[in-house]
Amino acid sequence: MNKFENRVRKLQSLMLEKNIDGVMIRTLPSFRYFTGVGWWQPSLYIPASNDPIIFVFEDEIEEIKEKTWIKNIMGYRSVEELMKNVVAVIKDSKAKTLGFDLDIDASAALYQMFLYMHGDKKIVDAHNLIMELRAVKDSEEIQLIRKASEIANETLKTALNSVKPGITETEVAGEAIHKARKMGAESIHIYVNSGKPRIHAHPRNKKISSGDTVMIDVMPSYEGYYSDKADTIFIEPVDEKKKKAYQAFQEAIEKCSEMLKPGICIKDIEDQARKIYEKYYLMKYYVYGFGHGVGLRFEEDPITTIIVAHRLMKLKENMILNLGHAPLSGLDIGAIKIEETYLIGKEKAEKLT
Repeated sequence: MNKFENRVRKLQSLMLEKNIDGVMIRTLPSFRYFTGVGWWQPSLYIPASNDPIIFVFEDEIEEIKEKTWIKNIMGYRSVEELMKNVVAVIKDSKAKTLGFDLDIDASAALYQMFLYMHGDKKIVDAHNLIMELRAVKDSEEIQLIRKASEIANETLKTALNSVKPGITETEVAGEAIHKARKMGAESIHIYVNSGKPRIHAHPRNKKISSGDTVMIDVMPSYEGYYSDKADTIFIEPVDEKKKKAYQAFQEAIEKCSEMLKPGICIKDIEDQARKIYEKYYLMKYYVYGFGHGVGLRFEEDPITTIIVAHRLMKLKENMILNLGHAPLSGLDIGAIKIEETYLIGKEKAEKLT
């Protein structure tokens, strides 16, 4: 049994415990986790028993068969045919309760379509079951994240070195993207913020100016697995408030990283960061969310800035966690952030970036 089939069998055991008869997956990260293949517009049905089924555009069947362990592959040429095939498979399985992978980037339109197609069934969120498996990485996953971290290191260095007055945020992002792709990144998500702060700083055609705070956050993926690294530099002149905020952020990263081990609650890490910001009188710049998971998404469970319940999650060995996610943000300091990615070990964490 290969590792991808083993993951499916583990999920099926969890499904049986929760009385879920089948799970529909339409998200790229989970599809890749169970099939071993990165495929756009993914569609995978996993019954509580028997083998899973992939639904794919008819002309793509031959290629996907070469790349996955799954033998049951059904083709379609129209969305109507896809819907008909899915309904028939689920009807034949006599499923009564169905799960849907409601990941944070799951399509609301596809979910609503699934509800409409199976109005006679009970539909539940299966994402937490899937993340019970995905949250803890195996050795191969860790190696892929190590490679993604190498790319993140060099990509961020390249981006920082390109910063100067007169260059635009999009030009800085372009340097980073070019470097990441040359190193083998499948994709890269990048934020660049100069001047006034933005939490989600998608690069703009805005020129960097004297006195700007410039925050750069790179999230490259390698064979589907991400790393996440960020840093901030200041264009002269630089005032003392910015220097103090950066110093506090550095201290928060250092102190919180020392806490990383199995059993530690995410909230306890956040509390440590808050104490440091309070010590420096920086709480007016504070944004909740010092850490998040990293893996098949650049931000995956626990996602503490968005899902409050995740703040009570406890770390496990071989989880991958990012520290420094939310910036110190203020109109007078800009957006200041440092991010590093860590592997949770038995006794302490290893910094991957």
